[in-house]
Amino acid sequence: MSQADASCAGTRAVPSDLHAASVARALSNAAAHPEAARLALLARRDHAALAEARARDALLCAGVAPPPLAGATLGVKACFDVAGWVTHAGSRVLAGAPPAPRDAAIVQALRHAGATLLAQNNMTEFAYGALGLNRWHGTPLTPLMADAPRVAGGSSSGGAVAVALGMATLALGSDTSGSARIPAAFCGVAGFKPSRGRYPDAGMAYLSPSFDVPGILAPDAAACLRVDRALVDEPEHDGMARPTSHRHASGVTDVAEAAGAGADDDAWRAGAGYPVLVLPEDLLDALDAPVRQAFEAWMERMRAAGFTLRRQVLPCLAQAAQAAREGGIIAAEAYMLHRERLARGGEDYDPRVGPRMLLGAQVPAHAYASALARLRELRWGYQQGLGEAAGVLTPTVPMLPPAIAGLEADDAYLQANARAFSLTEFANRLDLPSVSLPGDLRARRPIGLMLTGRGGDDRRVLKLAVAMERVLNRP
Repeated sequence: MSQADASCAGTRAVPSDLHAASVARALSNAAAHPEAARLALLARRDHAALAEARARDALLCAGVAPPPLAGATLGVKACFDVAGWVTHAGSRVLAGAPPAPRDAAIVQALRHAGATLLAQNNMTEFAYGALGLNRWHGTPLTPLMADAPRVAGGSSSGGAVAVALGMATLALGSDTSGSARIPAAFCGVAGFKPSRGRYPDAGMAYLSPSFDVPGILAPDAAACLRVDRALVDEPEHDGMARPTSHRHASGVTDVAEAAGAGADDDAWRAGAGYPVLVLPEDLLDALDAPVRQAFEAWMERMRAAGFTLRRQVLPCLAQAAQAAREGGIIAAEAYMLHRERLARGGEDYDPRVGPRMLLGAQVPAHAYASALARLRELRWGYQQGLGEAAGVLTPTVPMLPPAIAGLEADDAYLQANARAFSLTEFANRLDLPSVSLPGDLRARRPIGLMLTGRGGDDRRVLKLAVAMERVLNRP
């Protein structure tokens, strides 16, 4: 370290090379996993990111206060505009499109908040799939199961792998039926789906405008909360302390941040206790054995810590999925967006994507409109059915990541794909905030624990998820 750097380091509460060291660490992790990086990262800006990081560090040394996401490194799903990159959404259909002239609104916001952009992340073509397969760019694999090549989940597959392997500390994804939370679960990280309108979506390529929202993938729920606070300035209505320290990009949490991250948990315990959470009555029968065992163990620890978990029949969850399916909402909206390109040359589409979009041409207008109206009714029913409960608790996915070899037949693929989003989709259909978190941060598994709250209650859901994370990871 130079004399100037040493002097700088002595004047700040953060390292003088915070940003540059974070970028170097991410690049080193990518170099350590070359095949995973090839499949997860479709475009990179290594040298530009290092230059940008050094410029940010120079500002720190000049006395400029660190931004809220200082030290974060960012990957962006290929359905969001990044200036100079083609927003191809994982498809060769758009491979020849001109590069985006500017960053998507949320990309701009994340960079303004201090995140250093590193890469464009792989995804399922046009986000139409929950397993993460990509015929053109290759399929990212979960790093948590080595017995066979297994999917990372989708459609935000590349971002989940990048975060899991330390090639980025944050990934911007999208979530239509679980597309941020499913890969988060399969890769042992956290994934957050906000309520519609919470994050700006200008510059995002839609699959289904009725359900698509930007989503965040990060190592844990505390990091998702940090991102939400950076993007949305809203009062902390519950009076809980707001942490002011910064998580370093290495993933190491310092003592000051540990105190801040626990403020929400301490406030609940000091007050009326943790809020009531609902467990759907018929949930356990839908789970594969490893997922059920993990979920039951987590519930036991939460009950021991003082959580009240109430079993309850919630028919609106299955009814919401049925309404969207029978109304053909996603297919109809996807066809609306792609009909001209499909007419010009549908053969350039993935055969498991294009034909499903074409089905949208057959959706009657009355069925589509009726389904949207039915979902509005069910959303109201969900809010009323919760009573005093703060949300619903389930695993994120009822199964482990399937092996790619078992998905070669179309019927097998479609069955596994539908099952993968069977627990996540109601949050999209009913416009609810939902977060998947890894139950064990010390020994991550491809199983997620998911909390889904009330519409618009995003901050509270994230705070509660952080409290759950602390409870489940106590020694």
